[in-house]
Amino acid sequence: MISLEDFWRMDEIIVAKFGARFGKKLYNCVDYCGIEPVRHPDEGYFCTPKNSRTFARTGGDGVHFGIITNDVGQGANKPIVMTVPMATRNNVVIAESLDEFFGIGCHVGWAALEQLVYDFEGTITYYSNQDDSLTKQQKTFLEIVREELKANHVPLTKDRLEELDDKYYKMLNIDSIE
Repeated sequence: MISLEDFWRMDEIIVAKFGARFGKKLYNCVDYCGIEPVRHPDEGYFCTPKNSRTFARTGGDGVHFGIITNDVGQGANKPIVMTVPMATRNNVVIAESLDEFFGIGCHVGWAALEQLVYDFEGTITYYSNQDDSLTKQQKTFLEIVREELKANHVPLTKDRLEELDDKYYKMLNIDSIE
């Protein structure tokens, strides 16, 4: 079972593998494929659920991922919400656990997930295939995620997203009207 600590340890793993080349500020040098670690969330958006703890961001437009903190699930088996501040519907429950979340992007990354709120069908299609345009750096990071976190591919499907929405969306503590 993947934990937030496992994810945050990715920096140490990358330093161990590439430290001599990149130094300590690896998030500026290694493409984290849309899941830049956030250890101390100090940025909240009007639409960020109050009952989520941000653990990663995509690096652009304020899109971030949080783990729901209220009494659902155990440990790392808590739902993951993606917040897209610029969208009409700002929050999407994307996975039921960190294992599922990391499995969704372990072959193509997580940056394109935000497109679910703009181009749902196209994003589902994108996550159903390999992306041959990924850089060597991106492929290396994804390989580290698969090896170190033992992440296994999890299909992103319309049915699964609808199931997660029905089960967890009403639990999000959101001030804004979506």
